Amino acid sequence: MRLLTVTVSIIALTHLTARADPQFKDIFEEDFAAAIILTDSDALTFGFKDFDPNDLLNIDNDEIGSQEALDRRKNIGVSALPLTFDLSDNKQFQQRATLRFSALRIEDQILDIGDSHRKYVLGVFTGYEQEISFSEHWTFETGIGLHLQYLHSNYDFQSPFSKLFQRFIDGKLVNTSAWATSIQPKMGFNYSKDKGWGLVKLKSTFNYFSGYGWGKANEGDVGTPEGWYWSNEAKLFYDVTDWGRSIQTVYTSIRRVDIGGDTLGILGSSHYYEGTVGWLMTPPFHVPFVDNVGIGLSVNYGSDLKGGSIVLFFNQD
Repeated sequence: MRLLTVTVSIIALTHLTARADPQFKDIFEEDFAAAIILTDSDALTFGFKDFDPNDLLNIDNDEIGSQEALDRRKNIGVSALPLTFDLSDNKQFQQRATLRFSALRIEDQILDIGDSHRKYVLGVFTGYEQEISFSEHWTFETGIGLHLQYLHSNYDFQSPFSKLFQRFIDGKLVNTSAWATSIQPKMGFNYSKDKGWGLVKLKSTFNYFSGYGWGKANEGDVGTPEGWYWSNEAKLFYDVTDWGRSIQTVYTSIRRVDIGGDTLGILGSSHYYEGTVGWLMTPPFHVPFVDNVGIGLSVNYGSDLKGGSIVLFFNQD
């Protein structure tokens, strides 16, 4: 993701007071795209406590973590509440509606010491999915959904240096708001097989999104966010014990995600890997819309957000 730096230019800023700037438009596009991929648990897992796996494993591998990446992860906060509603009981042709509320917080770089900059992207996603079974274990999945996102920026100009730039970016790039709506089709293949000890799942899903932005920021020109990501994942669910209705399960997964378009801005790589291990528990009594909850560890390898997180699981499938 592009950051506020002095290199953004005294030369360029002298031309910004009365018209939209294409560089600012690119920044807003990347922010909206970042929110789409970071709040999709099928693409990236974010937690509430970040760490450098090198410290934990006593190794020195720059691809799995660094202090710079750890600082970057700590400046990002992700919250998402996914809900799924089954629309049919036909195992040969499953249909469901999806709803997800999300919030992304980014503490961006600043022009000078003493300043602070925090951005929020709030979103709601609603969609329809279907799975068609074409063999005992394989299904073909398609879906389409719609994002509605709201971005708000708060920049506190404190230093004398940053105040020199304030009139060029205040209300245009920072201390402003914007909206975006994006359509997101997807397709993929799923494999699922019950074992005596639990469940094996394989999943390959391609997502594409394209949208349109508007709002107060940058004279109304906040771009057209567009991007894609292709996730290939293997999952194992190992049932440890049953406590009545509650099933205790060890969950592990490994995935590779290839990305393109505006999503490259936040992740800084055309692909990355992610491994996760955790403990899941189904509720001991029926709770509407809650399949399971849990806790675990996730490690990202190869992106600008490389590193580890302690994560909470909700409706992990």
